[in-house]
Amino acid sequence: MMTTTADQAWEDYQAAIDEARRVALEWRFAQSPQMRTQGMYFISMMQAFGFNTYMAPRTAYPTFFSHLMFTPVEYNWGAPSPDFRYHWTKIDGARDYRIWGKRGNTPWLHIQAQKGWWGDADQINIGSWDVDQFALEDDGTFEIIASPDQQPGNWMKLDRNAPNTCLLVRDIWDQWEGAEGATIHIEPLEILPEDSLLLSEDDINRRLMGIAYQTRFSLDTWMRMIEEVDDAVGRNRFWLPHEDVSKIGGNPLAAYVKMLYDLKPDDALIIEAEIPDVKHWSLQLADYFYQTTDYRFHQSSINNKQAVVDTDGKVRIVLSIKDPGVPNWVDTSGFPEGYAQWRWYLSDRFPVPETKLVPLASLRDHLPPETPIVTPEERKAALLARRNEVGRRFRV
Repeated sequence: MMTTTADQAWEDYQAAIDEARRVALEWRFAQSPQMRTQGMYFISMMQAFGFNTYMAPRTAYPTFFSHLMFTPVEYNWGAPSPDFRYHWTKIDGARDYRIWGKRGNTPWLHIQAQKGWWGDADQINIGSWDVDQFALEDDGTFEIIASPDQQPGNWMKLDRNAPNTCLLVRDIWDQWEGAEGATIHIEPLEILPEDSLLLSEDDINRRLMGIAYQTRFSLDTWMRMIEEVDDAVGRNRFWLPHEDVSKIGGNPLAAYVKMLYDLKPDDALIIEAEIPDVKHWSLQLADYFYQTTDYRFHQSSINNKQAVVDTDGKVRIVLSIKDPGVPNWVDTSGFPEGYAQWRWYLSDRFPVPETKLVPLASLRDHLPPETPIVTPEERKAALLARRNEVGRRFRV
């Protein structure tokens, strides 16, 4: 039987995925049974995620999706923030689109445009916009034109030389209780006769290899990042690298402070930070494959609205395997070792938090005397509220 172009593309795709799986499982950070399993999950998840980001989109018929990108448990690739609800779509920068919706009561709604995505070698940031910079109606409704040529009123400039443009929306839910997120929609201003929902065989082949490239590029990027943090400061210390995160999908308005943690069951890592003039800050956890750990059923993250600030103006957070009975606890969620990330958004400076490893039994000797006690009953109630609020945000 003659091998067709499609057959060859499928074989190349499978070979690339097999190689990515081999590299992931041979990595020195994936040698524990737990992290080996996480590596296998990562490779599998990237196939589903890749279908959503590469195979499925039609730039002539865009839709802002949320559940097909990041979810609390299933799609946790790229360490999505537990405080955000993300929306994304793919468009052609040479065309004109209408974006409309309604602003919620969350503190920040931000749109970022990128040329390319994780399966494109030419990925680069095009622009970013705070929706509040546009003219909104009194009820929070808005309408924006996204196009390469300037338009009257609310306008987002696109790059006509970027047919592979991705729009990524971040809706920040820092106050989980009672928050109401934005609704956002998109449509082309004109449907052309040649616009088709059908994909050609060449389209399928090209998009298939995009999934393979995205899988390997993501794996290599996260492995390199973990190695860099380890080389720079080792374990249980934060590090602020000098990097342009917008080239790999990060927000250009944020600073990402990084740490690898490694704890024993009776350890407590005290994380202490000064709080600058900042729009939003948060601390979250992920595994070594940069997959956000569960934050719906575990208190594995904390932000500027959730944390209790001490009387000296500093925030002190306890990272531990066991519940230390303090408000600012970040639960490792069953991962004794992993990755921690502190985000500073729209901040006048980017302090690097300090850390101190102490025995859990003597933790309170190292905390301010006014640190409240959280009882098991109070923790149970807080976790139930957390679960309900995340479910409400994602409508699950």
